[in-house]
Amino acid sequence: MIRFEMSAAELEQRGQFRGVRYDSDGTITLDDRELIEDDAPAIGQPEGATDRSWFERLSRGVHLRKDLVLHDPRARAAYLVFNGRETENNDQPLRICLNDVEIVRPPTRYAHPSARQYYTTDWGGSHFDNWFVVQVPVGALRQGENQIVLWSESEETSWEVMVAADREYWRGSETRLQHPNRSAKSRDGGKHWDFDRLGWKDEIDGEYCVRLSLHRHVSGGRYVSPVIDLAGEEGIRHLLSLSECRVCWDIDAPKGTRAVVRVRFGRHPTPDAEGWSEAQQLDGFEGTWHDLEGRYLQFEVDMDTEDPLRTPVLKGMTVATRVVGAGRQRDLFTRLQRLDNGRVIRSSVDYVYEDPDQLKDLREAFELDAVVAGAASEFDAQLRLMRWAYRVPLGELDRYAWTYRDLLHPQRDSDGRILLHGAYAKRRRDGHCLYCNLALVAALVAMGHPARWVNISTKHTYGHEVTEVWSNDFDKWVFLDSTRDYYIYDPDTGIPLSLVEIGHRLAEVMPGPATWEFPVQWQLPEKSMLDGVRIAYREGDNEHTVLSEDEIEGQELLTFKGHVQMPLRNDFASRPHPLPWRISSNWGSDQFYCHYSEMFPRKEEYQHHTNRWQDFNPTLHQAELTLSETAGPGVLRVDVDTETPHFDVFLARVDSGDWRPYPTTGFEWRLHEGLNRLCVKTRNRAGVCGPESRASIVANR
Repeated sequence: MIRFEMSAAELEQRGQFRGVRYDSDGTITLDDRELIEDDAPAIGQPEGATDRSWFERLSRGVHLRKDLVLHDPRARAAYLVFNGRETENNDQPLRICLNDVEIVRPPTRYAHPSARQYYTTDWGGSHFDNWFVVQVPVGALRQGENQIVLWSESEETSWEVMVAADREYWRGSETRLQHPNRSAKSRDGGKHWDFDRLGWKDEIDGEYCVRLSLHRHVSGGRYVSPVIDLAGEEGIRHLLSLSECRVCWDIDAPKGTRAVVRVRFGRHPTPDAEGWSEAQQLDGFEGTWHDLEGRYLQFEVDMDTEDPLRTPVLKGMTVATRVVGAGRQRDLFTRLQRLDNGRVIRSSVDYVYEDPDQLKDLREAFELDAVVAGAASEFDAQLRLMRWAYRVPLGELDRYAWTYRDLLHPQRDSDGRILLHGAYAKRRRDGHCLYCNLALVAALVAMGHPARWVNISTKHTYGHEVTEVWSNDFDKWVFLDSTRDYYIYDPDTGIPLSLVEIGHRLAEVMPGPATWEFPVQWQLPEKSMLDGVRIAYREGDNEHTVLSEDEIEGQELLTFKGHVQMPLRNDFASRPHPLPWRISSNWGSDQFYCHYSEMFPRKEEYQHHTNRWQDFNPTLHQAELTLSETAGPGVLRVDVDTETPHFDVFLARVDSGDWRPYPTTGFEWRLHEGLNRLCVKTRNRAGVCGPESRASIVANR
């Protein structure tokens, strides 16, 4: 009998979390935040709008109203979150009425003097809007419609609130195509309400960017396990039959909650292989099976609750398996000498990677193959593309229909050579930070390297747009910034760092968490406090240092890297919509996926969060090998798992032979006496190969 346990901590490592989270007490529960909003698809400047007409200006007599619907009003805490602006050095309170409960939010300079981003230009231009957060009493919430009214008694404008225009919804969502008409304006102190003419110029129909962030469990979620070997073996899997298997899940389901376990069994260890059974739902939290055809299990737990203050809890599982050998005569005795294996860790969310074929024209027009010709390594080639994006002339991005091609139009000199900028007067290149980093993403993707745009904006700095690329050289995501032609690396090893890793190192010097009331600039008022962050900057051959003092560079940009958020797609060559951002104001679209940590806690204005590095940094291009005995004498089955965007084929080399393509369904490896060597790698459709996984087996007769 083989018996083993897996704790929630072990299940967390390679599981997928959809509406669930790994709690600090070592359990898996439903997510504990819910954002109620109806403005996210259209947040930002509407096309054609001018004079900041998409903001409502509050002064005496002008009231704005937002109706938000709750199916259940229960919560542990509730916060009113709105996007807007407070006038500089404002001394007028904001008045709020939530249903019948009135709340006075004093001017920030008195209520939260550390949050200078709201009422001064110390930490950014006064034109820039912010997300304001006001705690409201949970007891004021109602089932059904909740009416929220905001106003000020000031003679002149003291507060502004953004309007998401109805005509923009189709651009920002594939499902929410029009506003639900839950916002209204009063010009006579709340006596009469106009649902059609919002904004200070009375010309926009839409929704005020007013939300409720509720600290409570979501109604439902799902945990999906990795594939589990019921025999608990590592190394070469023996040819076994499972005569009996009993699995128990340690789950608590308090009153008002429910958990349902579904299981499936497979003959092979890759989750998309042939031969998996249909998923079966268990009656309870345990099951016993006899004479299973497959030795591999994958399960999922659906959790739901009728009470948002309670959640089911997954603590772990226990497996007890009775196995019998195949009883065959072994002609070779084998020993696994070495296994340098890839490791596939999938994100809980689906990222849409652009097909490199969609950018073939850019690859050819800008002669990108010549840019990377002679590169000493893949990472060297990626740095050459960053240098190219740093110097290439850029066009204007259509903020209402995104496409890489708007940015990139080749310019040539009289000899037909591609024109590039020369040296800049300072380290930062010209143009919007998003533009050159989208150009970098396009170039990387065109050459077959998965890359993505990421927004960095720690509470409460303003923001900056950067790039991350998957590096096969280092088996990790790596931060790049073509605005300044640099990356950040570990000073001890020289290995480039990801944004999540940089954020963790920044957290080591933080006196306390960066929140909207106590932002990062308040936590780290002196740049010298950043000297202790364990990082180094790549300077390259640029004349000006990244750490120059004449603008927001180097160390100040480092403070941006605590909170990171990215839209879950980079296929802007294929799809101009939905828009992740209108490049006009603060971020807040529901297309952003946010990483948070203890020192950089969740932002109340977003719904989609994770504190798991696995979700933000899934491993790509890996070839994870599973070796199994077969009934054939001296023959092993090789199953290969991978997460490779736009996958083409597995390549394998046996001993010193040539690389050959092999099917994704697994293949056989015939052993000979002595030392046997196998190398396997992935190849995507752009011809880029992943790192090699290697197995060495000694066989004796």
